[in-house]
Amino acid sequence: MLSPVSAIAVEGVSKAFGGIVAVDGVSFTVSAGEVVALAGENGAGKSTIKNIVGGLIRPDSGGVRFGVALAAEGVAGTKHSGVATVHQETSLFPDLTVAENVLLGHLSGEPGVIVRPRRLRRAAAPILKRVGAGFGPEALVRDLSAGQRQLVEIAKALAAEPRAIVFDEPTASLNLAERELVMRIVEQLRGEGVAILYISHYMEEIFRLSQRVVVMRDGRVVADQPTRQLDRGTLESLMVGRELAQGHPPLPKPQSTIMLSVRKLGDGGRISDVSFDIAAGEIFGLAGLMGSGRTEVARAVFGLAGKIGTVEMAGRQLRRGNVGASIAAGMAFITEDRRGEGLFLERPIAESLSMVDLDSVGRAGWLGWLDGGAERGLTTRLGQKVHLVARGGLGAQGGSLSGGNQQKVVIGKWLAREPRLIILDEPTRGIDVGAKAEIHRLLVDLARAGSSVLLISSEMEEVLGLSHRVGVMHNGHLAGVLDRSQATQESVIRLATGGAR
Repeated sequence: MLSPVSAIAVEGVSKAFGGIVAVDGVSFTVSAGEVVALAGENGAGKSTIKNIVGGLIRPDSGGVRFGVALAAEGVAGTKHSGVATVHQETSLFPDLTVAENVLLGHLSGEPGVIVRPRRLRRAAAPILKRVGAGFGPEALVRDLSAGQRQLVEIAKALAAEPRAIVFDEPTASLNLAERELVMRIVEQLRGEGVAILYISHYMEEIFRLSQRVVVMRDGRVVADQPTRQLDRGTLESLMVGRELAQGHPPLPKPQSTIMLSVRKLGDGGRISDVSFDIAAGEIFGLAGLMGSGRTEVARAVFGLAGKIGTVEMAGRQLRRGNVGASIAAGMAFITEDRRGEGLFLERPIAESLSMVDLDSVGRAGWLGWLDGGAERGLTTRLGQKVHLVARGGLGAQGGSLSGGNQQKVVIGKWLAREPRLIILDEPTRGIDVGAKAEIHRLLVDLARAGSSVLLISSEMEEVLGLSHRVGVMHNGHLAGVLDRSQATQESVIRLATGGAR
């Protein structure tokens, strides 16, 4: 039975979009001083519930109560009720300072009132210290990494001193140290009596932080249980509706041929003197703390940044800083920013799937024209290959897909070119356990077929479980390369923090 004094009470909420039911009769509560984890696969309805609680969308039926009062309409009404939301996709102004972003909702709107930057910086400094930010309030948001921006998003929520907070994948962009810091913040807030609705795909976070788990599947609540009564296998089965195979797929033996050879790679700024090889059929993991240079290495190898050093594919040296040459040589690049760089959010899914292989779907002799039949055939095959689930079909907008299915599109578009080397930067960030397992199997299948994989991930279990060898970045340099038998969480962290091998 729902309690009228719960800090957050979701009561019989239903919502449909274009005839497709997103959530159906969802009810649960979050009490003061309680962390309730909202779990489920991408597309289960978690984001819809988050947006309804946060005032971004209105339910078709049912409602949300904060304490004894029915939630006021809109985001402003939710904030007035003392509820803050930390979104996975940050809602920051890139050309404003950190202090301005953190305190924007608290600036006086009275005419003639001057807001002095120094005063803003003084007010924001203790909040940034609380979230462990390694940057100052005067920094511009556009100059921050994805992980640093997430910390600003959390600081912005804490600035309102809320009595309830919805966390939506708050650690998806963070490294191990930053993730630990966020979990400690959540534990501290819980101890202070703040009610917390916590959405995460990280099982260790769910089991460490929450007292209860609400599991959603296909828009409905299928379980609402104390966390102590669950184990990982049971929770995963509740989320996906079936048992998942435990552990990672067995790795194939790499070939003797060197597919990628990198020597003294640099970008003139963040990284320098990075050298490594990847054999055909090998998965090479690249680990390191946020800001260590992992992403910069990936972008430099692909030709998106930097012209220092040499990159060879199958013994052939590539022209530096030339993405076209990299693609022609058989490279594929999966960006960490799938929504900003990976697919067209407001265009049909089919266009995103065919975008890197337009030559195969063009009409012969018709410059700039596409063969609709060829495109449908190609995109259907690619969708099947990555097990894409698109309720509205391939004609639906990319933004209508769940996070996991968006990532499948970002990966699937490159499979049309049968890449010899696929570079993946945080390929499973913010996606559910089922989609994650499918992507893991896909990477191993690519390696088994002879493709090389450069895998960058902040998730230690993923790097260690999928990699034949692990390179560890520290302060822009490759601190060491560990064989699979040597790569442990302790040895990786030691190198990542500047320790000896």
